[in-house]
Amino acid sequence: MTNFGLEKYADALTSGQPTGRIGKPSDFGGLVLFLSSKASAHITGNAVEMDGGATLTGWRGKVGGGDSKL
Repeated sequence: MTNFGLEKYADALTSGQPTGRIGKPSDFGGLVLFLSSKASAHITGNAVEMDGGATLTGWRGKVGGGDSKL
C-alpha cells in the first residue's frame, strides 16, 4: 500500500537515516523474535523505537514536525 511513496521519496527517507536505509521486514522480525524469546524475560513496559536511529539523531525534528516536506 505504501510502495508508491517509498519509490517516490526514497532519497528523502534514507538521507536522514543513520543506517542509510529504510527498515526491512527482517528488521522487525528480529525484534519480534527477541521479544518472544527467553532473552527478553526481564523486559517490561518498554516502547521500542523502530526507526533506524532517527529519533536519537533528531531527524524527526528537522522535518518540521510532520511529513509535509517529504
